Amino acid sequence: MRKFLLVVVGVVVVGCATSAPDVTDEAANYEAITELLPCPVGQWCIEPPPSVPVLPLLHSVWAVSANDVFAVGDNGTIWHRTSSGWSAMSSGTTSNLRGVWAASASDVWAVGVKGTVLRYNGTAWSTVNVGSTSDFDAVWGASSTNVWLVGSGNVLQWNGTGYTSYGFSGTLLSVSGTGPTDVWTTGESTFLHHFTGTWSLCKPDSSVSTMFAVLAVGVGDVWVSDLGGLYETMHLVGGQWVGQRTGGAIFNSMAARSPTDIWGTDGSRVGRWNGVSWQVTQPFGTSKQLWSVTTTPGHLWVVGDGGFIAHQAF
Repeated sequence: MRKFLLVVVGVVVVGCATSAPDVTDEAANYEAITELLPCPVGQWCIEPPPSVPVLPLLHSVWAVSANDVFAVGDNGTIWHRTSSGWSAMSSGTTSNLRGVWAASASDVWAVGVKGTVLRYNGTAWSTVNVGSTSDFDAVWGASSTNVWLVGSGNVLQWNGTGYTSYGFSGTLLSVSGTGPTDVWTTGESTFLHHFTGTWSLCKPDSSVSTMFAVLAVGVGDVWVSDLGGLYETMHLVGGQWVGQRTGGAIFNSMAARSPTDIWGTDGSRVGRWNGVSWQVTQPFGTSKQLWSVTTTPGHLWVVGDGGFIAHQAF
């Protein structure tokens, strides 16, 4: 049985294996993986994907714990990471999936185009009929009975027994919050909306109506990524929105390890907020297109085009 891991130090890729990989058959490297090698602390490790005919675009990733991570993408792709590595799950759909979120290891939601909504009960995925054919781009929840699905001009709130629908202009791409009455959503040509029991419209930068990602770190501690403003990110802190430059990176996804350790992905770039400023790098070169980032205590993953998965331990 082969164990395989790629460690990235800067942009240098080094193979680490218990037996020599067969460079003539790359797909073979992804078969018979029984255990992922530990990722050296502070370094990026490229994790082998499942053995599948075509490596898809992975659009979203969510970590329940260090050995329970879900990634979703095109053509109904759902991959699951355990201590044994990544495996492909049967989703029952070929629709492109855009978002994933988990209340627990046995309650995971995935959403996608044409009203596709799936739910995992710890054993299998099943289709959820939400009565909508709108594209869904993101999902987040405060609990298993308070889940928010957002997409093309539409927000659905699941309360455990049914759905409440809210309509907004534009395309909602991101949703985040800290509880059932502190929910934020934003996207293309829609500004930022905040739910506190009722919805209110927010304009962190009055000249910018498109914000690709929102991240609520805590009550009154919120980040958004701007498109076209003076600042690429706006940070709600102390009751005021403060602009923070990234050097041009406009994040499509953000995740927090702590209020002073925020991560974002933008194309081939990875950004990290250290409490003072954003540090942006291209750890995998210029060709990798990254779409999503997730954190769990001690770990972080990014995913992107071509089934790309990278992991960093802290």
